[in-house]
Amino acid sequence: MIKGYTLYKGLTTQQHKDFFEVLKNFLNEIKPSRVLEIGTAEGGFILAVRNILDDMGLNEVPIKTFDVVNYESHEKLKKQNIEVIIENIFNEKPKFFWGLVPIFSLSLKNKEIKPYIQNDGTTVVFCDGVYKIGEFNCITPLLKKGDFILAHDYVDTWQKYKSNFKNKIWNWCEIRDKDISGVSKKENLEFYNKSEFDKIVWVCKVKK
Repeated sequence: MIKGYTLYKGLTTQQHKDFFEVLKNFLNEIKPSRVLEIGTAEGGFILAVRNILDDMGLNEVPIKTFDVVNYESHEKLKKQNIEVIIENIFNEKPKFFWGLVPIFSLSLKNKEIKPYIQNDGTTVVFCDGVYKIGEFNCITPLLKKGDFILAHDYVDTWQKYKSNFKNKIWNWCEIRDKDISGVSKKENLEFYNKSEFDKIVWVCKVKK
């Protein structure tokens, strides 16, 4: 059964069941200096990120996560050294229509995001809000060399989603290669461990 979510320490993650091992291997490989997440939801995913980093001895790595909806579970996240901010960091407020993805550009409203990303050391950005295409395209130009950006509910093409993923692996496809190819080329992004992230419907790219 495809549920569209798993639980991590009692919190919903809205992730494929195999997300944890891929995420753990990734964070162990790159050892980030800071993390930014767009789309906290209940917070199971970002709690997993925090726990993995803590287990690596990276307890002081800051994590900022943004959402536009406040959940009771956010208090649990804050107690785990995760900064939860209820704010729309973009100037636009996209309307979400089930099954349809709006196509328009986002611009950044929050002035603290850019310096946070561009601090020394590796920054990792997880795009998992309402409009992943806009988030990815808006944030990518802020990355410095060696930074990573990821987006959830990704499959290369709509055809591949329908034939290989829908009703088999994952029932959401909100971002595809054609949606991010332009900014990826312009900003010199390359896929990172694509085969592993494909399994859990995330795209992961590094700025070269």
